[in-house]
Amino acid sequence: MFLHSRPSKFRITGAACFLAVLLSGCETDVDVAKLNPFGGKKSEIPACPKVRMLKDADKLTQYRPGPGRDITDIMFEADLVGFNGDCEYIGEEGKYTSVVVTLKVGFKVARGPSVSGDSAKVPYFLAIPEFFPDANAKQSFVRDVKFPKNRTSVTIIDSEVEVSIPLDTSRKGPDTQVIIGFSLSPEQLEFNRRRGRATILGE
Repeated sequence: MFLHSRPSKFRITGAACFLAVLLSGCETDVDVAKLNPFGGKKSEIPACPKVRMLKDADKLTQYRPGPGRDITDIMFEADLVGFNGDCEYIGEEGKYTSVVVTLKVGFKVARGPSVSGDSAKVPYFLAIPEFFPDANAKQSFVRDVKFPKNRTSVTIIDSEVEVSIPLDTSRKGPDTQVIIGFSLSPEQLEFNRRRGRATILGE
């Protein structure tokens, strides 16, 4: 199992399977399970692995260094707003050796009073709990976000990321989970649990 990023190839508005909360069981649009022209049964492609955003890790409030935790100390606030993607099963029909999940993560970032300059660095991760504690079960990314002039928030989608999941007799693909979340400190995670879905900057 490995994770890596590559340049974006399509826009979020034109991608299939874009959900605000959850992508589950999304199948490819191309029917590669072709019918035998001389008869026979069609081999069905399994559903994609389940992808979800991790509760309490779908929001990030970044304060400036120091003890201050007032609204004036906030550098930026970010929310995971969704993702788009697809999957491809590798191998012969009915005998797949791996499934490659392609994802692009979208999030909204609001500028805080203490942000310096016109940009912010937003850290997030993808993980496959089934493979823990293997080091390759989790991969972290950092997105540089630039705020447009005269705007306090921006919604973006990051570069495309691939997750290749090996398959065997016990791991078929559809039941495997891929988790998306912000990379949070213990303090930030506890803060999210206390406040729930409330926002601070009012975006």
